[in-house]
Amino acid sequence: MPKKKKSVGMIEIPEGVAAVGVSTDGKRHYIHDPFLRGMRWKGISVDSASFKKLPPAERLYRLSRAYLSAAIVLCEQAGEAGERLEWPQASVCYYCLHLATELFLKACIQGVGQETSKHHEIAELWRAYKGLLPGAESHFQTSWALSPKELDQIVGVQVLYGVDRTPDQLFRYSMDKKGGSSKNIQMFTPGYFFNYMKDLEARWAGIWKQINRTIGQNGRR
Repeated sequence: MPKKKKSVGMIEIPEGVAAVGVSTDGKRHYIHDPFLRGMRWKGISVDSASFKKLPPAERLYRLSRAYLSAAIVLCEQAGEAGERLEWPQASVCYYCLHLATELFLKACIQGVGQETSKHHEIAELWRAYKGLLPGAESHFQTSWALSPKELDQIVGVQVLYGVDRTPDQLFRYSMDKKGGSSKNIQMFTPGYFFNYMKDLEARWAGIWKQINRTIGQNGRR
């Protein structure tokens, strides 16, 4: 008869303790972490195991939704701030929206089986997106549909200079590599942007659903 394995008892970890070790003499040694005390949302956590197994396009889409959700939350906080609202809050909201838009366009382009470029130029991604998904059901509004070069050509003179030509850098750092600030004055109206982004949230969900439906009909994953 094989010997039965001894059951290993679970060591109960007190609040505020990150790890427990037992020395050869049987004494317990605790490693404390003050941030473990009085935690909200006990038992709630997530890891990346299932996410990283998703197809690249699906990962990009879910990240775009997460950044858009973050922008919506920040926008609502900005509106509630009232007179305490400052530009850094607006800039971060713009940045999350810009990144969400970039990731959504890349997700859709990959979702229909095409490769995407590695840059952050939304105007170029927008052209590729509209070429692949030209229907009205795939349309949504974006302030970055025109590149600075295209804007220059339409007006006939250079319109934007320095960091204003790279929105992702403008909203992330608020300066160019030499510390130079924007030549323009940007505006942010929380109420307007909140309505816009809530509409965008619904539109993107519908567009992605349609892309997945088309992929299913074509037998591609």
